Amino acid sequence: MRKIATLLFIIIHMTGYGQDFEVSPLQLFFNSEPGESQTKYFKVINHKSTLETFVIKLSDYSINSQGVGSYEEAGSMRNSLANYASIAPSFFELAPNEEKEVAVTIQQPADQYGSRWGVLLVSTAIEQTSFSADKGISAGLSLSGRIIIDVFQTPGTNKAYKANISNLSELTEPTDSIRTFTALVNNLGDIITNCKAYLIATNIQTGEEFNFPAYNFTMYPKSSRKLELRLKANLPKGTYSLAAILDYGSNTNLEGTQMMIRVE
Repeated sequence: MRKIATLLFIIIHMTGYGQDFEVSPLQLFFNSEPGESQTKYFKVINHKSTLETFVIKLSDYSINSQGVGSYEEAGSMRNSLANYASIAPSFFELAPNEEKEVAVTIQQPADQYGSRWGVLLVSTAIEQTSFSADKGISAGLSLSGRIIIDVFQTPGTNKAYKANISNLSELTEPTDSIRTFTALVNNLGDIITNCKAYLIATNIQTGEEFNFPAYNFTMYPKSSRKLELRLKANLPKGTYSLAAILDYGSNTNLEGTQMMIRVE
C-alpha cells in the first residue's frame, strides 16, 4: 500500500494533474534585473465534463531546517513576491476540455538584487479558499482539486553564490542496519541555490574511495538545512575518512566536512 501511495504521488507531481484539471509547467523561473519586469506563462486545462471556475492565489513559502515546507500568508515573508507579482487572469471559467494560458508578471524592485519566491495555488472555485486550507500541501501535488506552482525570481547578473557544509556526525543506533550521518548546510548568499550533497569514504590503509549517491535539494537565501546522508552496509571492513561533499554550482568550489569512522 505504501508503494502504491508513493507511486501516485510521483505521477501527480510530475504531470500536474488535479482531480479534474491539469496545470503545466509546475515551476516558473524568472531572472528580471532590478527595475525590469518579466512575464512567464502556464496553462490550465479543464478535464471535467462540465463548466468549471478557477481561482489563482499567490502564497509565500518557507522551508525549515529539516527540509519541511509550509505555505505562509502572501506578503508575510521578507523575500515575498506578493507586492511585485501580477496574475492575469486570476479568475476564469473553462468549458469541458477547454484550456487557458495564464500570464505571471514579476517586477523586480529597482534597488534589489536578491532572490524572491512564492507559490501559485490553482484551484476550483468550489474548493476552500481560506488560507488555513493551504498549509501542508506539497508542491505540485493536488489536494481536493488544488495544484501548486513554484515561482522563483533571481536577477540574472546576481552570481554571488556562497554555501558551506559542516558538523558531520553519526546518528546511527547500535540496532540500525544502515549507518546514517547528519551534516549542516548553510546558504550564505542571497540566491536560490540548487545543491547536491554526497558521501565519500576513503580507506586510510589502501586509499580506495567509495562514492555514495547524491542527495539533491534547494536552498533558499540566508537559510540552514540539516541533511541526513546514508552509508551503504556493504562497505569493506577498515578505517575510513568519511567526507560529506557539497556541490552548489558548476562555477563554484566544492565544500566539505569530514570525520573518521570504523567499519567492523
